[in-house]
Amino acid sequence: MSQHLAERFDMPFEEGDRYHSEANVEKMSSGIPLQDADRWEWLVTLNMIAKQHILADRNVVISCSALRSAYRDVLTKDIASHCHFIYLHASQSVLSERLKQREHFFNGDAMLESQFAALELPSKENAFIIDVTQSLECVSKQAEDFIRPLVSM
Repeated sequence: MSQHLAERFDMPFEEGDRYHSEANVEKMSSGIPLQDADRWEWLVTLNMIAKQHILADRNVVISCSALRSAYRDVLTKDIASHCHFIYLHASQSVLSERLKQREHFFNGDAMLESQFAALELPSKENAFIIDVTQSLECVSKQAEDFIRPLVSM
């Protein structure tokens, strides 16, 4: 969805997972869930990337599993008024089935389980929430309708 939105609105796209440290990638590839301590540097990096785009007066789409409120705080530090979250909501079982269909997904059910255990649902005030069990067309339209007024500002 992130890449689709970036293409649809002609914005740069940053895949958050690309910025994990080698140690984090190794852990995840081995099925070891990341802990908070593993994530802080990564989140700060994503915040710096967002700041660079904002300073260049560019919108950007960054994909990221911002599971906890504290993670979202790090991502938006000093730039909160420029940041908007879309939370793609589905049950653990639905996501498990979808992840099995991905070619390069290196986590697995244990990783998904740990992510659901860590998840602190964002409020409607802090994120636009979309139920992704709907059709892809419906999900895309909702996301586009949310983004459109933000990029036309």
